[in-house]
Amino acid sequence: MEGLNLIELFGRGGFIMWPLLVLGILAMAAIVDRTVYFRARAYKVPDTLDRLQPLFESGAETHGEELPKDPLFAIGAAYYKDRDAPAGQRAGVLRRRARALLQEHEARVRLLATIASLAPLIGLLGTVWGMVQAFYQIEAGGDQVRPSDFAGGIWEGLLTTVFGLAIAIPSLAAVRIFEGKIERLAHDMNDVISHLDEWTGQRTE
Repeated sequence: MEGLNLIELFGRGGFIMWPLLVLGILAMAAIVDRTVYFRARAYKVPDTLDRLQPLFESGAETHGEELPKDPLFAIGAAYYKDRDAPAGQRAGVLRRRARALLQEHEARVRLLATIASLAPLIGLLGTVWGMVQAFYQIEAGGDQVRPSDFAGGIWEGLLTTVFGLAIAIPSLAAVRIFEGKIERLAHDMNDVISHLDEWTGQRTE
């Protein structure tokens, strides 16, 4: 808005703006954290299989330092370690390993989802509170009420709604993007296990 900067708008929004500010900071930190995390863990099924194939052919030991950066390789290494175990036992090990890896990727995504849900509700609370203030001014002013007497309450309420939505929309978009990456990872893990079953002539239940 012409003539008003972000700090002035924040000040006009009233006390409800403070919890919104906290949610905004948390959302930004979570988005940056997950973006960096996923970028550092770029993985593709063909590349992982290329790294796993020599391991299965030679019977060499896995390298623990490689595991954190490639969850698909971590699943392959877990399969390799228990390749001679009964199918049911191996499947249990792989499920636990996959669950742990997915939970690592899901960290802070639930926080973002919570923020996306809470921010507009807090903004709406600010709007309702602003309306309460506006109608109080109307009642208190009686016949002498002027638009300027209650405009402040309406102004405050609308600002909290705007800020709440400004936090919720990018948070929700980030949640959907990260959830898509996590779903893709789960699919790729199953794909790797399927390839390893073909290589070893086994079947993981």
